[in-house]
Amino acid sequence: MDTKRIQTIFFSFSIAAAGILAFFVLRPFLYSLALAAVFAVVFEPFHRKLAKLFGGRKSIAAIVSALIVFLVILIPLAFFGTKAFVEGHNLYTALSSGQENSEAILFIQKNISRIAPNVFFDISDYARKAALWLVQNLGSIFSGVTQALTELVISFLAMFFFLRDADRIKRVIRSHLPFDEKYGREIAGKLTIAARAVVKGTLITAVCQGIAAGIGFWIFGVPNPALWGFVAIFAALIPVLGTIIIILPAAIYVAVGSAPILALALVLWGVFVVGSIDNVLRPLLLEKGVRVHPFLVLLSVLGGLEFFGPLGFIFGPIVLSFFFALLGAYDSSLSEKA
Repeated sequence: MDTKRIQTIFFSFSIAAAGILAFFVLRPFLYSLALAAVFAVVFEPFHRKLAKLFGGRKSIAAIVSALIVFLVILIPLAFFGTKAFVEGHNLYTALSSGQENSEAILFIQKNISRIAPNVFFDISDYARKAALWLVQNLGSIFSGVTQALTELVISFLAMFFFLRDADRIKRVIRSHLPFDEKYGREIAGKLTIAARAVVKGTLITAVCQGIAAGIGFWIFGVPNPALWGFVAIFAALIPVLGTIIIILPAAIYVAVGSAPILALALVLWGVFVVGSIDNVLRPLLLEKGVRVHPFLVLLSVLGGLEFFGPLGFIFGPIVLSFFFALLGAYDSSLSEKA
């Protein structure tokens, strides 16, 4: 065996071993780094505009961009998620101990029995399982305050460096891809467009709709408003139906339990406030380029939560975006060869 082949084997083995060790060293922070990378890609155009505003000083622009993302998006989302986790935990505790004292659960159970007296449908059991799922998935993020703060700080620092050194990072990644730089640029471009379309145009819109629905539930007296607002986020991802499948039953509950006028106000809130977010915000955030069907986004969110854990809400759609980006680049290469 010649010396060059021995060197190749040695370096390949060393790189693989070092890569495995690096993975385990960085493993506790992978979620924070990945989350920071996603937000850096999504908000890179905003960062570049700020950099021009600050006379090309990328470091200052990166700090301001990261601060805005945290103050406007992540901190409100963390507060909303914490409230949903606490309400879900309380609901699960009450149902597990036999204290079915949730007004909404009793209301639904009573009316199901009234409409179909011969049909057994234990809504409390389904509510208990749903609350357990919420506690298990959100618990790892919101139950440990110290860990959550540490991850937020790491995400902030990582986002700063990803934004400031974006061009350098892109060059390094493209130089190590196993194909021509042309295809590397195309894949990176399509992945960026797809990620921005999914995260900005779909996920951020759904989160805003869920928060708006939760505020409406709180205003009009629906129990556990943050919990049902969290459920409304997933409902917002369902094509055609959207948040109406959560708001309408809540309005019926308010109409029977308190006052029809409040129920009508909740429906109007859902149509003109929650609905307008989808009609106004989504077109503003969407970019021209790769489009991913909303139903596929919903499936990728649910599958991402199962595979990646709580942050699968973002990582699932990103994996789907990466697949479509690779597919688009492959189609381009085939058309050129033809």
